Amino acid sequence: MSDTTQILQLPGAQLESIEQTDDSVTLHFSLVHLVQEMEGAIQDSLWTQAVNLTIRGVDITGDLPDCPCEIGSGDLVNNLFTYRDHAPLPIDWHGDTRCQLTLAGSDTTFTIDGNSLQVEQLDLPRYIKHVSK
Repeated sequence: MSDTTQILQLPGAQLESIEQTDDSVTLHFSLVHLVQEMEGAIQDSLWTQAVNLTIRGVDITGDLPDCPCEIGSGDLVNNLFTYRDHAPLPIDWHGDTRCQLTLAGSDTTFTIDGNSLQVEQLDLPRYIKHVSK
């Protein structure tokens, strides 16, 4: 039996809308790419899926973007660990968390610090293709 890992890719993610309350921000992504890695396999597979990324206990630096928009790059921080442009799923982090995103084609960056960060996968992922490791 081999292990399978799903990796959320930030570059190219389509940020559809942002929902903000007093204490939380939810980023609604209509499309993110997921790479499914299987130990011992010759190739990985690429999938797409809609997800919600929710940060609680928020402190926002920079202006939240107008939506829809495309993400060019980003960091997701889980306490001492920084994941640049990708992060393993599932994500249900507590403690010092951060979501720092840069919009595609610009230097516009915004940062959301919080005390928890969760990613909720919506619907079913859709297969795109196999990719070389």
